[in-house]
Order: sequence, then structure tokens, then C-alpha cells
Amino acid sequence: MNEEQLQALPESVREWDEAVNSDTPEIFWDRMSNMRSKIGTGLYQPGEDAGTEDWGKFSNKAIELSGDRLMPRPDLEDEDQRNALYKTLGRPDESSGYEFDELEGVNGLSDERKKFIQELAFKANVTGAQLKILDNGIRQADHDANAAVIEGLEDGLKDLKQEWGLATDERIHEARKIVDIFFPHIDKDAILTQAELKSFYSLSKQLGTGSSEFTKQGDQHKNGLSPADAEMKISEIRNNKDHPYNNTMAAGHNTAKKQMRALYLAKNGQPPE
Repeated sequence: MNEEQLQALPESVREWDEAVNSDTPEIFWDRMSNMRSKIGTGLYQPGEDAGTEDWGKFSNKAIELSGDRLMPRPDLEDEDQRNALYKTLGRPDESSGYEFDELEGVNGLSDERKKFIQELAFKANVTGAQLKILDNGIRQADHDANAAVIEGLEDGLKDLKQEWGLATDERIHEARKIVDIFFPHIDKDAILTQAELKSFYSLSKQLGTGSSEFTKQGDQHKNGLSPADAEMKISEIRNNKDHPYNNTMAAGHNTAKKQMRALYLAKNGQPPE
């Protein structure tokens, strides 16, 4: 605008950039009109002394202008708002909505285990993506750890075969016999460590697994020789002064000791003191 047009404006407006940089009054007033329209749709942060109501209006206006790109801060004490938040983050509507991945080479979960994890995750408000990360990581780690254990057991068996040579199978059989008779809680399919096999085989030698007396005691144990029955037999032997067990010079003393040892193992898993 020329000088005369500028002078026609209020003195406080003459030095505005919008006035000085406008070629004509029409351009200036168009700019002012645009600015005025923006004031109604603009977002202005409340001042330091603003109250809760002012901040609420500011938040609502920001959400409105964002086009659903912003969300209101939920009241976590309100169950509906809290559930809406967790749903937005990715938690399913109900526990059965959680899904599990199939991992190659890794055992899957039983239905009972899945249900337990789903219900626990739902209570903790875990998202579907978070549960998959946790479940996959834990199952893979368990699989790798078990594989390492089995590999170690197999390596130990190889070392044992080198140590025992051709007697390996027979000695393992004797060790397994001890497990079957005196440690029935151990899974028959469990892979025993090198140390366990040596220990059980050593026990079989002490008891004399090849003797008929041991076989007889073993059969009694397998057939249900209870601790009470074993205790009764122990008492009978100890109270019988003529029994070879009570006479160190008797010919059958060593066999009687093995018999007593087997009875004590049947009674409480410990040999006589």
C-alpha cells in the first residue's frame, strides 16, 4: 500500500508486516480476514493460572482437531475407560482371544496350559503382541536348555562307553535294575546321567544283583514289599541269634548282610548304619 493508504489505517496497525507488505488495501483486509477465521479454529495452550475446566476444553479441542489421532487421557479408576484403553493398546476383549504361535521344533502347549496363560495375561492387561513375544521367548529358551541337557547326557554316555567298553550294556542294565526296584519314582524313560549310572551300578555291586538272594528281595519289592513288611523282616533277623547276619563267622554272613541292606533300602531308602 502507498503512504496515503497506510495513513488511513489506525496508527497501531500501520507498522504491521501484513499492512506494510500488502500491495493494496484489499490484499491487507483479505489477510486479516484469514487470520480472524484461524483464530476460531486455532489451538492455544492455557496460561499458568488456567483451571481444570480450561485444560479440559484445550484437550477436547486438540482431540477434535487431530481427527482421532489423539485420545483423551483415561480415568484409570473408571473400569470402562480402563478397558477401552487396554483394548486400544491391543488387549483382546476376552482371555480366549489370545493366540499362540507354532514354533518349529518346539513342543506346543496343552489346552489346559494355554487357558491358564490366557487368563493370567488377561488379568495383567497384556496385549496380544506382548504375550506372543513372552511365550515364544520362554518356550524357545526352555527348548534350547533341554536340548543342551540331552546333548550333555548323550556325551556323558559316550564317555561311559569308552570307560566301560564291552561291559557297558550289562552295567547299564544292572543300574536300571536298581532304579526299577528301589527308585520307582524315577521315570523308566528318563535318561540317567553318567554319574547316576555309575552310582546305581556301584550300588548294584554292593548289593550283589547277580545273587539269587538279591533277585528274591528285588521281586519282593516289585511285588509290593511295604516298608512295614521290610521292617518286620529286619526285626526277625536281628532277633534271631542263629541268623548268619548276627554271626560274623558264619558262612552265609556276607549274603545275609546284602539281604539286610536290601531290606533297609525297601524300608526307608537307606542302608543299615
